[in-house]
This record gives sequence, structure tokens and C-alpha cells, in this order.
Amino acid sequence: MRSTIFTTGLLLAGAAFASASVMARPAARTTAETTGVIAELTGCKTLTDNAARLACYDQAAAKLAAATASGDVKVLDREDIRATRRSLFGFDLPKLPFFKGDDSAKDTPEELDAVIRSIKAVPYGNFVLTMEDGAVWASAEPLPRDPKVGVKVHLKKGAMGGYFMTVGAMRAVRATRVR
Repeated sequence: MRSTIFTTGLLLAGAAFASASVMARPAARTTAETTGVIAELTGCKTLTDNAARLACYDQAAAKLAAATASGDVKVLDREDIRATRRSLFGFDLPKLPFFKGDDSAKDTPEELDAVIRSIKAVPYGNFVLTMEDGAVWASAEPLPRDPKVGVKVHLKKGAMGGYFMTVGAMRAVRATRVR
């Protein structure tokens, strides 16, 4: 009997705690709410009265500016997306919903040139190379000679998601993007 009362008390306390924590959380902005700002702006074009349409655009533009300032909405141009794809060369990325309608995927490079900023030797003749742009690549097999700082590195996408790295005039070796 005592254990039943104790168990019931624990269940009630847990339910009260759960409902309080749910009520304390701020409501998360959904994708529908965020796209609602854009839909409201584009919806203004359907108004035929010039004064009403202008008032609608002014109100919608103010909401869009506020959402952009608060970070709820990010506006990227095609060059920003291309630069981001280039900086992520070597990483396998999932299909992201915010790239919807984006055709810049065809502009993702298949090859990239970089310059070594720092070198770290790891066991078995492999190296971890930090490039001047901050990218970090690791050789997956031994290099024929030790690489030097300032040397040009050519990175190339291989078959089935692999990458090859050519350091200076050395032969190409398999490589993996670390960071």
C-alpha cells in the first residue's frame, strides 16, 4: 500500500514537472512561420489598389527586416552559397532543405588547389596538413617524402566519395578532410 502511494506521488510529481517545463519553454519558430514572412511579402502583389499594395509592402518589408535582424531569416545570394560549397569541399553533406531550388550544386568544384600552412606528422608516414584557408586534410596513405610549408596541394574528388591529394610534384595519395 505504501509503495502504491509512493509510486502515485512520483508519477504526479513527474507530470507536474513535465508540464511546467513545457510551459516554460519559448515557442520555437517553425519553418512555416519563417516562410510566412516571405509569403506575406509576395502576397502583397495581388492587391490592386496602389495605396493598399504599398501599405502591405511596407508592413511586410518591416517584418522581413525585423526577422533578418533577429536572425530568424537569413538571406544568401548565389555567390554566398557557391563560396560555402567551396569551403566545404571534402565533406559529405546531406541534402539540406534551405538549398531548395538552388542549382549551385552543379558549381561545386571537383578539384581544388590550396597551400600548406602547417604540417603534423602522424604514424606510418602519414601527415595532417592544415591549409591557408583553414581546411585540414589527412593523408590516408604514406607520402613519398615529407611535405613542406608553403607548398601547393592539389585536391581532387575521386570515385565513390573518395579524395586524392597531390602535394607539390609527389604522386597522388588518398586523403580525407578532417576539419
